[in-house]
Amino acid sequence: MMINQEIKVGKSLKIDERVFYPIIKIFHWKHQESESYSVFPVAVVVVEGEMKYIFPLEEYDEPEELETYMALVKPL
Repeated sequence: MMINQEIKVGKSLKIDERVFYPIIKIFHWKHQESESYSVFPVAVVVVEGEMKYIFPLEEYDEPEELETYMALVKPL
């Protein structure tokens, strides 16, 4: 069985002056003739003018991981 994991930025949503970017984790399982995917929300990055901040949806012991997620977001 093969399991791949990938972190992606989902489709952005603009509300007033804020742009919300969901960060999602995608798991891909492949076993012989079967294959499946699972998608889990990880965090939401908010861009408001020059400010960018993150709301994690689970607890993180390593703030560097959250910084990595924020770096994935390239504002419009």
